[in-house]
Amino acid sequence: MALLFLAASSAAALLPTPGAIGSLPAALGFGLPSAGAPAAAAASTVLGYRLLTVWLPLIPGLLVLAAVIRRRAL
Repeated sequence: MALLFLAASSAAALLPTPGAIGSLPAALGFGLPSAGAPAAAAASTVLGYRLLTVWLPLIPGLLVLAAVIRRRAL
């Protein structure tokens, strides 16, 4: 799995998108089933990975932004 992730990250680096959104999940989505994982498990794993690494870290930023706007410090 580590080798698959390294290969997917290398392939995603060839298509420069912000945060590798789109290219990395596509490479992982095609790579995991080819490594023998069931397609449904691969899709849920890739979606969970992107949720934890891209979308979940935005929550503290949104909370801080709301606090700054509430104090009118921005």
